[in-house]
Amino acid sequence: MKHFTLFIALFLALNTFGQITVTSSDMPVPGDTLRSSIAFNMDEFDFTRTGPDYNWNFTTLIPIEQRVDTFISVTDTPVSFWPFFLTSANLATSFNPAGLLPGLPSTEAYRFLKNSTTSYTDAGYGIIFDGTPLPLKFAQADEIYRFPMTYGQSWNGEAGLEIGLPDLGYLMIERSRENEIDGWGTLTTPFGTFEVLRYRSVVDEYDSVFIQADSIGLGIQRNYTEYHWLAKENGIPLLQVSIDEQLGATAIYRDSARFITVGLNTQFVERNKLSVYPNPVSNSFTVSYQAKAESQAELSLFDLQGILVAEQAVSFKRGENKLQLNATDYNLKPGIYNIRISAGNQLYHTKMVVVR
Repeated sequence: MKHFTLFIALFLALNTFGQITVTSSDMPVPGDTLRSSIAFNMDEFDFTRTGPDYNWNFTTLIPIEQRVDTFISVTDTPVSFWPFFLTSANLATSFNPAGLLPGLPSTEAYRFLKNSTTSYTDAGYGIIFDGTPLPLKFAQADEIYRFPMTYGQSWNGEAGLEIGLPDLGYLMIERSRENEIDGWGTLTTPFGTFEVLRYRSVVDEYDSVFIQADSIGLGIQRNYTEYHWLAKENGIPLLQVSIDEQLGATAIYRDSARFITVGLNTQFVERNKLSVYPNPVSNSFTVSYQAKAESQAELSLFDLQGILVAEQAVSFKRGENKLQLNATDYNLKPGIYNIRISAGNQLYHTKMVVVR
């Protein structure tokens, strides 16, 4: 009897703490309202580490702001989008178009998703531009997850869309993914501790937009990696990290409602932070940089091929620093550039700027 009891205890332990399987029933459904926090101190962590029975500890992630993702049915979006997405999606959520492609306006927009027993896919987007609905539907849906998800699973996928934007121009997205479930174990964040699968997606993407009013064509080659930590019955990833060579890095984790204090915002300001405005720019623009300490550095501008097009030495004081720049002073042609603040071999911060 003692041996039988020990066997049962061991069996329960293995089933409680072993590898989980994620299925379509663990994805969001219409009516879900899921809160997340956006962390600013992600440079303190190595998100690449993974493996079987791994313990990821990101307890000290610090939120700078929160967002709430509300999931709705396709029929809860503007009726103009129904003919395009009723048969290819069964879920929608709002999103910021600027996150899809730099230079797109911040306006009412929706992301259309399809959750089925075999996959979770991105069908496309719907944007309301100056009162006009613009459906941006992938010719081939972007397959994000493939079910059931288990450790060691891998697959590749491609997606793309091309569309003319009335009175705006033209938009094209070509995206390919290499996906792998490369770890399982325990994830700890400020939200709690959970048994998870770790999903890694290496994305190669080419975005192109033509702005008719300015007769400007912009092409962006993007290479980024997404890491998702997925648990049972949570709808969205408990932690989602994106490391983008062009747009920088972000970390978003499931969270409860928090009061972001003034002291926390002050702490954020004291860290290195780079911003550019206005962006896109026509000629004159401001580079604002928050420095933790006095320092000597270099401000560099690179085109999307990584070629250095301008550079100057700068002196920073602790706190906020503002530099007034002109595109004509650097002979910047219309296009997209990366502004980098660095000292020696140490890269402090980078920011993308669009010149019109």
